[in-house]
Amino acid sequence: MIKTYIRRIRAAGSGIQVTLFFLLIIAAGCKKEYEGIETLDERNIQEYIQKNGLNMQQYDTTGIYYQIIKPGAGDSLDYTLQLPIVYTVKTLDGSYSSQDTIMNHYGNYFGYYSPADLRNIMKNIQLKQGGSIRVILPSRKAYGRNGNSTLGIPGNASLDFTISVVEKKNLLAYEGQMIRNYMLRNNLTGYIQSQDSIYYKIIEAGETGSPINLDSTLTLNYTGKFLNGTAFETAEGATVILKSFIPAWQKMVPLIKEGGTIRFILPSNLAYGIVGSSDPTTGKTIPGFSPLDFEVKVTDVAL
Repeated sequence: MIKTYIRRIRAAGSGIQVTLFFLLIIAAGCKKEYEGIETLDERNIQEYIQKNGLNMQQYDTTGIYYQIIKPGAGDSLDYTLQLPIVYTVKTLDGSYSSQDTIMNHYGNYFGYYSPADLRNIMKNIQLKQGGSIRVILPSRKAYGRNGNSTLGIPGNASLDFTISVVEKKNLLAYEGQMIRNYMLRNNLTGYIQSQDSIYYKIIEAGETGSPINLDSTLTLNYTGKFLNGTAFETAEGATVILKSFIPAWQKMVPLIKEGGTIRFILPSNLAYGIVGSSDPTTGKTIPGFSPLDFEVKVTDVAL
């Protein structure tokens, strides 16, 4: 009787082993093969290039593709130089796009420009100042499988960049054209151009009020805008000492008196320069080499 019981256990064990064996075969047959990120990036990029009729070449074996739009005729791109760079960027599927060339400025040292792959390819293909390049950066060299939820960039998203390097010696002329285009788009007429390339219009002179000098303490209302029309700062009843403000204010505000209003559009060399400004306390950020549009009304002058 005991032997019969043992035989039954052995038979049951054999049945379990057979069942497990067949389950393993089924599981192996159902196993999903996932694409590697390199394969996925390459497939997405090739489909995008063909769909848009692009003429691009791969940079070494990096998976990065590029096209020189304009080689540039200026000086070489030196990592130690502060270079004015304008860019646009979008995902290949269009789910994220940042095309505002008023805001997309970089003006710090070229050696800090990122992503590093963009910086290196621009340097290694010997792009010059004044040149432009289009680059498709595979997702594994951008934000990878997880993407960037803050920016709204999904996972596995390769990025299409267009990057232009402004010749530093031509920066004032470049900004002057930006200002004139802005004035034309917004039908701004009756402005005077100062010797240092500020365009201004005295809306109210305030002739019966007190004159203004650099040491004056002013109470005023003002608005500051970027040339895309976005207001970056507004204030009413603000009290300031004029000499603490940017050079353009020091030049323009004394052209009116107490009770007066002036509007002026200025190049960055009279504001926050090629690098721009960022204030973590207020959150105010001025991109590099940004011309600005101010309208200022002085309500009180204390000498």
